[in-house]
Amino acid sequence: MRPRRSPVPAAVALLVVAALLVAAVAPIFRSTGVQPRAVGPKADYSYILTTGDDPVRWNPCEPIHYVLARRGLTEGAIQDVHGAIDRITAVTGIEFTYDGLTDEEPSRGRPPYQPGRYGDRWAPVLIAWVHPDATDIPFSDEGHDAAAVASPQLPEGLEGNAYVSGWVAVNVEDPNPSGFNLPGQQGPVVLHELAHVLGLGHADSVGNLMEPSGGGVTTFGPGDLAGLEHLGRDAGCLSTPIPGSGGSLP
Repeated sequence: MRPRRSPVPAAVALLVVAALLVAAVAPIFRSTGVQPRAVGPKADYSYILTTGDDPVRWNPCEPIHYVLARRGLTEGAIQDVHGAIDRITAVTGIEFTYDGLTDEEPSRGRPPYQPGRYGDRWAPVLIAWVHPDATDIPFSDEGHDAAAVASPQLPEGLEGNAYVSGWVAVNVEDPNPSGFNLPGQQGPVVLHELAHVLGLGHADSVGNLMEPSGGGVTTFGPGDLAGLEHLGRDAGCLSTPIPGSGGSLP
């Protein structure tokens, strides 16, 4: 979740970020474990879910499919998504496949398996621009409006140790423009939320994109990169659960 911000010039962006710090966890799935943060910025990362000492993650050896909701798309939204995807692939080695536009609307209880809409496979990650009043997804945290909210999805019943789908909901009322030039722009917001979809939780320190307010940066910081090392291809392949199953493996 990223707190909503007003448009700001580059010179004061970091000060505004510092003023908007909030204690938050990645929405829907609350953290059940974190990796150590004992020393230095590289140790500043967490995961949304863990199994023992290992983060719950995607199978990094298969592409992650994604779609964009047709309704609500803002100017530059598609470019921001594809730019964020390119940045994540460069860091993790995980490939993504764009399956086009969809009429699906995001919801908090979105099923990860929708054969009537997407066929006999796990539903692709849904990325949407929505109005907070038009969805059951919570966009407020302790009085702060979020620029975006995201969640990875496990198979039905929350079984298994691999994510199979997810969603990102961007606040269509967020006043900041498309692009990656300033921390408040929507490109870094989308990148932050897609890292949540991969399983990365929040960082504590400014200088990391996964700090709740974005860390005053436009791309991943040292803690973010350290956390993503354990979610990408270098962490090894997993068995993807059978589509529609409650976590059964092939």
